[in-house]
Amino acid sequence: VLFRSCRKGASLQKAGSGRMTGKSGVIQMKKYEILIIAKNTDGIIARIMSLFNRRGYQVQKMTAGVTNKEGYARLTLTVEGDDKTLDQIQKQVYKIIDVVKVKVFPEEGVIRRELMLLKVKANHETRAQIVQIAEIYRGKVLDVSPTSLTIELTGDVQKLRGFIDILDNYGILEIAKTGVLAMSRGEKM
Repeated sequence: VLFRSCRKGASLQKAGSGRMTGKSGVIQMKKYEILIIAKNTDGIIARIMSLFNRRGYQVQKMTAGVTNKEGYARLTLTVEGDDKTLDQIQKQVYKIIDVVKVKVFPEEGVIRRELMLLKVKANHETRAQIVQIAEIYRGKVLDVSPTSLTIELTGDVQKLRGFIDILDNYGILEIAKTGVLAMSRGEKM
């Protein structure tokens, strides 16, 4: 659970959303992954993202791609808010023509993964150490240059954060990450 200070005039989420506040005026915010299945029509992603922007909902991460059903797109959005904001998001997205399913993933029973490419400084003295760390994290070295290594890593948010924290001491040059991919465990969608 994340906490943000409540400032007058600050609008990370929709105004008047009935957020919970504590004694110190702190708003309790949580991250949610939302699955949206829609017909893969021209501009569908733009229409969905436009709705989020118009309504003042903050999208932190987004992944999009095709599904196993031809003609449909799958979007996974990571949003931050409270339960009331989340309910409003679902209702608004369902109103978009071509959207066929909206699901909020629960905290448990879900597989979540992100892909990260990380470029880190490396010389002949540190290269072996960095490769060993990458192997411990099940990372894959994609590129080697005289002054750097590029590593691919897949995992949950905590794993990627831990990898970044360790390699920060070596000098991270660049990071590229996808949004969260999420899928329910078992047969259910």
